[in-house]
Amino acid sequence: MTVLVAYDGSEDAKKALQRAIAVCAENEDIMVLYVIPAALPGEIAGLPPDVTKAKAQEVVNDAINLMKQRGVTAMGVLREGNVVEEILKFASEMKCSYVVIGSTGTSKIGRFTIGSVAERVARHSDRPVLIVR
Repeated sequence: MTVLVAYDGSEDAKKALQRAIAVCAENEDIMVLYVIPAALPGEIAGLPPDVTKAKAQEVVNDAINLMKQRGVTAMGVLREGNVVEEILKFASEMKCSYVVIGSTGTSKIGRFTIGSVAERVARHSDRPVLIVR
């Protein structure tokens, strides 16, 4: 079984990662997915303008290293595109048993529409979604 953690380095994403570590069974693999919102310029999406694939990979690597320290094996993946669509596609492609996601992310836009990404993932996912606050 595979658990997907949608991760952007935000405080809620870090809480989601911690929850995934706590609830995953020994036989479950954890995939950490960071989606770079390619459709929006970084500043509009609430990200610093210098967010690059390298910086996104650094955020994912930090998450993977934290998990290794806790004795959990995980794999990190970067994707670009519509955040919700990419999370849903990845969960389906990897046949994830469920998705763990923070209630809000780094986007300033998302703060106005409380947890818009998490809400849309939960609404459209064909698998269980755990939203962590």
